[in-house]
Amino acid sequence: MNVQRILYALLLSIASLTSPVIAQTESAFQADEDSLLTIAPYVISATTDSAKISVATQLQEKLLEILANPASFEYEFANLRMSTVAVASHPKSSVRLFTYNIILKNGVFHHYGVIQRKTKSGVALYSLHDTAQNLPKDAKEITLDQSQWIGGLYYQIFPHKVKKKEYFVVMQFDGHNINSNRSIIDVLSFEKDEEAAEPNVYKPIWGAPLFRDGLEDPSEDYRVIFEYHKSSRILMRYEEEKKTIVFDEIGPAFPSADGNAYYYIPTGDYSGYKPSKRGIFTKEALDATDFGQGIPNPTIFR
Repeated sequence: MNVQRILYALLLSIASLTSPVIAQTESAFQADEDSLLTIAPYVISATTDSAKISVATQLQEKLLEILANPASFEYEFANLRMSTVAVASHPKSSVRLFTYNIILKNGVFHHYGVIQRKTKSGVALYSLHDTAQNLPKDAKEITLDQSQWIGGLYYQIFPHKVKKKEYFVVMQFDGHNINSNRSIIDVLSFEKDEEAAEPNVYKPIWGAPLFRDGLEDPSEDYRVIFEYHKSSRILMRYEEEKKTIVFDEIGPAFPSADGNAYYYIPTGDYSGYKPSKRGIFTKEALDATDFGQGIPNPTIFR
């Protein structure tokens, strides 16, 4: 038997040992995903607020249990994405976001979620619970911690470095209430938790001074918030090839509605946030609209 045949036999032997393990892991996660899918629809279809809250809590606990397995980070959860749970991921991101909402009888959207972060030792998990129906007046100027999370459904995430600091820019949709929707560009990062009992524990932080309204604007916002009429939808997404966050401009439907977000609608103009060499995203008008605006979006989010 020559060397090539020996190597080939060795590879076949290794494959025969590892394939069942891979298949077993895949099968186990499929079963886990099925268990999530038996719960997920009821966050919307449950008939009372208390039942929805109970199901939402149950779903979050199940997510935390399943995502605690480090191997789960490589599992796509493709079927879960098609249910009531939004899963935001990126090939180059060490973070995934699982979010969902309940709609209360008064029309208010209440959100839950889990951050899954890949670490050197495995994974770190952080539970999210919406506590920001009314945003702070200075929401564009401050960082927020885990307990101050602005709830929403995350549908895009991409890594972004500024001076060796790693950030994750995220896009989210919030059904908010019976009067308006919100679309938000936010920033997620992690910093060492000095109050943790164990060393090298990190906590999530929302917001960073990365957004400018234009070249002439001397200040930088920590996040970008669009609020608009309940019946409207806006385009807001990151175009990877163009490295641009593209979005609809919004404005009052009629002059006397100026300043009242409940009557804001898309104006038909598009703008984008493009990163500078410093990593700061600066807003600029887009002359061309060749960003796929006319292409139907395969997800429920625009």
